[in-house]
Amino acid sequence: MMLGTELQNLDSNLKQVQETLLNKWTGEGLTKHLAQQKQQHAECMAQARADISKLEESVDSFRRQAENNKEAIQQRIDQMQTARQDIEKVKMQTEGMSKQEAELRGMIGTSVQQIAKEKELIQAQDKVTKQKMEELQKAVVFFKDRLGLKFRKLDGGRLQFSFTLIDAKNPDRAFVFTLKVDSKYEVVDCDPKVSDLDDLVSKLNTTNNLSAFVQTMRKRFKQLV
Repeated sequence: MMLGTELQNLDSNLKQVQETLLNKWTGEGLTKHLAQQKQQHAECMAQARADISKLEESVDSFRRQAENNKEAIQQRIDQMQTARQDIEKVKMQTEGMSKQEAELRGMIGTSVQQIAKEKELIQAQDKVTKQKMEELQKAVVFFKDRLGLKFRKLDGGRLQFSFTLIDAKNPDRAFVFTLKVDSKYEVVDCDPKVSDLDDLVSKLNTTNNLSAFVQTMRKRFKQLV
């Protein structure tokens, strides 16, 4: 009895399942289900396409950014190379300037030494010239009255000696020579001419005895009368 009841219940359940399956997978149920599946598939495809499009845009953006970064990096590399070249140029210029500065310092030092030596030489020459001028002054004072000597100082460190009282026939006749006083003596003019004048001047520069030279010149002039 119980077995029969269970079989009836099972049979009833199977029929319900069958009806449900037939309603869902056949006829309007199946069409509606397929339409829903198609709609869901379309929505998924649309969403996938949208996602793919966004991904492609992102990829393009990343690619453009990478290109920009590459260009920026290359620009920085070029700038660094240019800066390095500029630094090398400045370094070479600086080294050249240092070398020139050292050369200039050496030249200045040499010039200073030369100037100091020339200054010492000029001072020594001035001292000698001053001494000779003092001797000339003494000689002029000594010979002025005794030998009819007149003395005149000219430009350019020249001294003119003029003798009178030599020619007995013409006591006022002047016998003249001009002596240039520098680091050494030099006769630049003599009237009348004295034949051995060069030898006399050479002896004067050797002995530095101006008084003797003046007396000798007077003797030579007297010999010409």
